[in-house]
Amino acid sequence: MKIDEPKSQKFRSLILAGGGLRVAYQAGVLMALEEEGVEFQHIDGTSGGIFNTAMLASGLLPKEIAKRWRSLKLTDFISGKKARSYLRPFKMKGFADADNIRAKVFPHLGIDIGKINSNKRFNATFNVCNFSTKSIEAISNELVTEDHLIAGVSLPIFMPAIQIGESWYTDAVWIKDANLMEGVNQGADELWLVWAIGNSPTYLQGAFHQYVHMIEMSASGGLLEEYKQIELIKKSDLNEMGNDDSLSSPKLFVFKSPIALPLDPDFFLNKINARELINMGYAQAKNYLLKMPIDGEKMDHSATANLEPNYIYCFRAVFTGVVELNSKFQLVKLAIFFRYAEFQDFKRLEPYLSLILNNGLEDIPTFNSQISNTKLEEGNLMKVQTNILIDSRHHKIEFSTLLTTPWELLLGLSFKQISFQLYDENDNLKVDVPLHQSIIDRFKSVYYSTLTTVLPRKGGIKKYISVIKNFIAYEI
Repeated sequence: MKIDEPKSQKFRSLILAGGGLRVAYQAGVLMALEEEGVEFQHIDGTSGGIFNTAMLASGLLPKEIAKRWRSLKLTDFISGKKARSYLRPFKMKGFADADNIRAKVFPHLGIDIGKINSNKRFNATFNVCNFSTKSIEAISNELVTEDHLIAGVSLPIFMPAIQIGESWYTDAVWIKDANLMEGVNQGADELWLVWAIGNSPTYLQGAFHQYVHMIEMSASGGLLEEYKQIELIKKSDLNEMGNDDSLSSPKLFVFKSPIALPLDPDFFLNKINARELINMGYAQAKNYLLKMPIDGEKMDHSATANLEPNYIYCFRAVFTGVVELNSKFQLVKLAIFFRYAEFQDFKRLEPYLSLILNNGLEDIPTFNSQISNTKLEEGNLMKVQTNILIDSRHHKIEFSTLLTTPWELLLGLSFKQISFQLYDENDNLKVDVPLHQSIIDRFKSVYYSTLTTVLPRKGGIKKYISVIKNFIAYEI
């Protein structure tokens, strides 16, 4: 989908909401938006969304942003205090500090305050909570400091507030996680929201889940209040100017994962990685751009709501081989992340892929993946077809593999090899080779696989086998 309206007719505001380190997902969305030629006159970041807003305002393009997220060491976020501080946990200002974010994360992500301050390509704003006044301040890129950026990602309990002048500043998420009103204040005709935080209906057990629920309640509750403010502004304008049909609220478009993204602990424990989050954001954004509603989303709770499966089974597979492409031999990898979800009445399988070319220098996500399964005597033949842009030209990838028993998959004995084909924009076959997954990668896949549920009981190994069996027989 191309945005056909002349750029001068639309003022677009890109709202990058928070979501912890899951905001690597936003890098994939940014790549899809750039490919479709969507431009923004204003970009706003809150909480984790500050990282991507700062990278854009520092002059980085979406592909470079994605590359930096993929290569970021998550341990660089960990910066502990002196050991004796933990002997008095109830006196601590935060369980960690921001030293490594300043010294390692910001430089690696290419966040440069000087470039942000001098940025003229678009208006950028960064949201912080002024704790002294209990209010949100949207700091412009001309005036923002490194302390503002640090404060904006300093979640209470985990990181201390930052004193700037006479006031204390912290993460804005407890008041709002997305500042739509700043886009309205900037004069936006369209608000493009990238939502990375969960919004599921079930209240889960455990202190960690309930802490996450508090953030979700604050974030979603703040968003609902913003919808009401936008509606009140429209009503006020109608009262002042009469029943003018030309008056309307800004349109809202929302990029989100249909099923909530995994939480940060899964990211730190390598249950999901930056590549997979980026691939998800890219594929889902490409799909949304094809189907986005002309009049925008309805401004209510449904705009950010997630589907909630009973069970989600996730695992990755990485296949490697040497192929001849563009008249030269090179090592390629196909990285796949499967997310299989079981609902009460239906099942859903989502493959997210990227093709890694030029001996690891290019990592290209795919989109519009389609799955088919054929039952054979020796097992089920899974075939995946997906689309990819290589050197800005459309290509098609097809691969297939034979799946046998749940125990083979559970023990790392499946996904040894795939039959891999690559077709160019004219549907000419360019590559037809087998790719292999090493024993180490197969056992890593088993080790890092996950089965999660919202039900009170997980179901044990019996349920695990049942879910894998259903995955193997998907749509047969």
